Amino acid sequence: MTAVYDPAAIRVRDARGGAGMVSSGSRYASEAGAQVLREGGNAVDAAVATSLALTVAATPFSGVGGGGFMLVHMAGRGESLMIDYRERAPAGAPPDLFRLDPGGAVMNEENHLGAKAPAVPGTFAGMDMALRKFGTMTMAQVARRAVAYGRDGFEITPFLDWVMARDEDLASAKFRRSEEAASIWLKADGSTYRTGETFRNAQLADTVEAVATRGIGEFYEGPIARAAARLIEDEGGPMRASDLASYRAILRTPVQGEFAGLRFVTSAPPSSGGIALHQLFRLLEPMDLASTGHNTVETIDAMCGALGRVYEARDLLADPDFEPMDTNRLTSRAFLDDLVSGGAGPGGSAGGEGSQTSHFSTVDSDGNAVACTESLEAFFGCGLVVPGTGIFLNNTMGDFDPVPGRVNSIEGGKRPRSAMSPIIFLRDGRPVLVAGSAAGPRIITAVAQVVLNVLVHGMDIQEAIAAPRFHHHGGGEIYVESRIGEDVLSGLRERGYEVVVQGGITFLFGGVHAVAVGPDGVHGGADPRRDGVAVAQ
Repeated sequence: MTAVYDPAAIRVRDARGGAGMVSSGSRYASEAGAQVLREGGNAVDAAVATSLALTVAATPFSGVGGGGFMLVHMAGRGESLMIDYRERAPAGAPPDLFRLDPGGAVMNEENHLGAKAPAVPGTFAGMDMALRKFGTMTMAQVARRAVAYGRDGFEITPFLDWVMARDEDLASAKFRRSEEAASIWLKADGSTYRTGETFRNAQLADTVEAVATRGIGEFYEGPIARAAARLIEDEGGPMRASDLASYRAILRTPVQGEFAGLRFVTSAPPSSGGIALHQLFRLLEPMDLASTGHNTVETIDAMCGALGRVYEARDLLADPDFEPMDTNRLTSRAFLDDLVSGGAGPGGSAGGEGSQTSHFSTVDSDGNAVACTESLEAFFGCGLVVPGTGIFLNNTMGDFDPVPGRVNSIEGGKRPRSAMSPIIFLRDGRPVLVAGSAAGPRIITAVAQVVLNVLVHGMDIQEAIAAPRFHHHGGGEIYVESRIGEDVLSGLRERGYEVVVQGGITFLFGGVHAVAVGPDGVHGGADPRRDGVAVAQ
């Protein structure tokens, strides 16, 4: 089995409409969000509907057992805010939770598999806050499609088929680690569901319906919380019922900046992605990338020089409720000058962020917009399903630095650093481009390239997303999709890069789902690397 999902050809998923738009990594989820827009809901209502539908129809990547960041812009109020529903460490999790071998690696993958790996989930709390603060509908109203997908079923796509069957990331092995998971996700003969087959998850449908109808206390304080805590305690993990009961989503002020004549808002810490994008755009702004051209040796080399510095600075970022985070300093010209000269210095080693994540974008006819990135961390999280619920728990504890005493080390109640980078570009208080991506640390490069493709290179949104990508985070290696021409790859090698080709078009380079708004209406772009589909209102 190949380690790289590599579709044979790019499938264009562009959608155009005059009112609203939803783009996500599942046609079922995008349709759920678009239907809410048709029923009179706003972009936030549509976003919650999309998130809950992804829980059911794209379970490997995100869901109510995980967490994320929702960036909200309300045009009528002229207000942009971020809902931080990132998972947090259990109160009883010690800094040395994970055993390390002599080389400093976590033993037995404890930070990815089993009961030590889950942090306290935040998705239901985040969705509840979004609806209460900015929505017009109830959770029961926006959850209807998600519940229907669980009970009536949905069709397995080739990408889902590949994810479930692959052995390299232990996705299918995870089902066999948990009887609860196997009873839902494996067929009677022990095999995984295949492309075109109908899959149902009635337990998850019941869970979503119960929480949507009775309130999030059903998840955080009721029988679901008790079942989750009992499972983790029995398996030797630190999460307890009190951790779930005390979880709260947090409203944060987004990072803000300007690029290409537009104002943008993006994610604040504990996400590192927003500050990284702000730094990157400031470093790139003086460069004439339009003249050097798209994906040329000169442009890629210039971008890599900036990316190496930006990724180095990520190590300074962590949960602002535990570590001092001066966003103004980190995005200042003085800091960037110091960064370019090599004076900023790293703050410690990064956590092991996974690439299995979801992003979706929504825009409504009033100019309200949502860019939301959420995750279970790895395919199917830690592999444990809460009995009777259908919920896979995340393995986000793997995003912490396992070595105590560093800026992103484990502390009870702390939220781990993330690369999630939802972003909204605005002109006169109205959205122009709403975007974000999946792909762990590669999120930053994926989002940056799509933004540059639209705002600098003049591509339409679908062309910008489908274009071949590269990734560089410092050092000598540059990772590329093979659709970047061999002459360019040779030129990069001549400049000293070690070029690593990873497929023609592969999920490793992200899952960007975006909406662009222009004089001719609303355009939705979706990523063929991750089952992307955009649906107009």
